[in-house]
Amino acid sequence: MITIAITHPIAPSIQENSPSCVLALGFFDGVHLGHQKIIRTAKKIAKDKGLKLAAMTFAQHPSSVIPKGPTITRFITPLSAKAKIFEQLGVDILYVVDFTKELAQVPHQQFVDQYLCGLNSKHVVAGFDYKYGFKGKGDMNQLPVDSKGRFGITTVSKFEKHEQKVSSTLLRTLISTGRVEEVPHYLGKSYEMAGKAEGKGKTCTFSFDPSYYMPVPGHYEVTVKSDLYQAKGMCEIKSIYSPGELTVTLFEDTLYQDFENATLQWNNFIADFEMDILHAQGDLRELEMSM
Repeated sequence: MITIAITHPIAPSIQENSPSCVLALGFFDGVHLGHQKIIRTAKKIAKDKGLKLAAMTFAQHPSSVIPKGPTITRFITPLSAKAKIFEQLGVDILYVVDFTKELAQVPHQQFVDQYLCGLNSKHVVAGFDYKYGFKGKGDMNQLPVDSKGRFGITTVSKFEKHEQKVSSTLLRTLISTGRVEEVPHYLGKSYEMAGKAEGKGKTCTFSFDPSYYMPVPGHYEVTVKSDLYQAKGMCEIKSIYSPGELTVTLFEDTLYQDFENATLQWNNFIADFEMDILHAQGDLRELEMSM
């Protein structure tokens, strides 16, 4: 997979060198089961049409630029983690667009002309709630009008599990309330952070990208993994504003070397005497900020 960074206005050289593709659209934070359905739908179309499979995401969440609702600056999958998942799903080209105030001002028709047609899309796939262009005035009902027949369109319907819409918002809610054991139902796997494990014996330091979305403060059962090693342990989160480093105390195994490419898997919230048998069921972030 190749990754191409795009800033607005999109460079003509990028447009001229873009191969014909099926383009999957979305921010894709978490690349959860609903996102995977979009990618797999686009992949099948690309295979049937003999085209490249491309995905387009943004370097920043639009909420960090558009002053509306909560601002998202921490991610279930930071860009590097997201890119690895895309590659595993068979994406050939990942377009990463810098979401700026200037891009937010681009009208929906212009966005289609410059970005979707400009990247040589022959078919576009997105979720039913995808929006684009100034003030989100472009949506999946408007897209056939803006496309002017220049590319095919597939809208992926709402994906539900356990009578809940699978979404990044749902995953953030579960993580921010300590219910990490429920995440696999919607993500397809446990919540994980990529990073580096260092130390010897029962205690290790796990370093990671500080832009990861942190679970609510408390004690957790976790698994430290690499290609050659796997061990369960416990770690304590004292603040969601982590500098990108956690201490893990292993239950039985010992760490025998440092691992540059490791993963920290969040398994369960541990209720213990220090937490007064509390399982966090509410988002404690606002409480923490007020203390």
